[in-house]
Amino acid sequence: MSTRHDDAIGDRINIVLTIDSGYAMPAAVTLRSIAENVRGNITIYIVDCGLVAEDKQKIETSLPVRPDITILFIDLPPNAIASKLGPSLARIDVMKYLPVERAIYLDADVLVRKDLTAMWNTNLEGHPLAAAPDIGRRRGVRRDGHFNSGVLLMDLAKTRTTFPELERRCYDLKGSRFYDQDPLNAHFKDDWVALDLTWNAQGLGTYAEWAGVYEKVCPEEMNDPAIVHFTGPIHPSVGVVLDFFQQPATAKPWGYLGAPGHPYEKDWWDTLDRTAWRGWKDSVDYKATRQQARMKVLKTAKEDFDKWIELRERIRSA
Repeated sequence: MSTRHDDAIGDRINIVLTIDSGYAMPAAVTLRSIAENVRGNITIYIVDCGLVAEDKQKIETSLPVRPDITILFIDLPPNAIASKLGPSLARIDVMKYLPVERAIYLDADVLVRKDLTAMWNTNLEGHPLAAAPDIGRRRGVRRDGHFNSGVLLMDLAKTRTTFPELERRCYDLKGSRFYDQDPLNAHFKDDWVALDLTWNAQGLGTYAEWAGVYEKVCPEEMNDPAIVHFTGPIHPSVGVVLDFFQQPATAKPWGYLGAPGHPYEKDWWDTLDRTAWRGWKDSVDYKATRQQARMKVLKTAKEDFDKWIELRERIRSA
């Protein structure tokens, strides 16, 4: 595996992830799954949003030895959007700063199961990007016409032409509920190519079963998917766990709850055991982390409940 930028030039698939230390381990799963399933020359760009030296070393050693894979860690400039609005918006910064013309962006909570060449060769028909529809019916809110930004095929030459406008939207929508997706959907409205859901299979084992009812999509495209996207929080709140609209709760495999009902949760853990984090699931540290997260969630729920009761009492006594 090469780490020289010169080796990234040529006919190859460019893949970019944007991660901090908190996502170093799941990113290793994503990268390992890429290396095991994608054929040909690959350049992997990792945008450093707060990694330490140990993270980088473990990520590099998590990949199998392949001379046709190049991995590069890159930094964003101080004036990047992510430096001001948070690392989740680094996916937008890559549209300006990544030194290539075409790239696949992947969230670090995806598992690649098949070759990405067909997706890479998608005809963008003059549009700046391609993405799969967002099928999340979060708390009853429909997302018709929106794409999910966890997997993007980008023509960076085109995204750069309107980047100043996109940057302004990020600041205008910084308080929006889905602040990591809303600026992209607002900016590229009606200017994107829809990918099949096989390239971004969301909510499997939970809200995906309602996709064909509430959204104009074909859930059958997520049967035997090419990319599995583990949507939802790492450590879901009590409210999320009890959410009527999403049962079982949607969560990441490595959180305190795991990914209940998800058909590919075991595959995620099996892939992790082929990385530098092998054995993490059975470790004392992981068990302690789960317990600490669970107790923190319960503590927050109790505090919220007490505040609600206090508010009700004030209203009654007013």
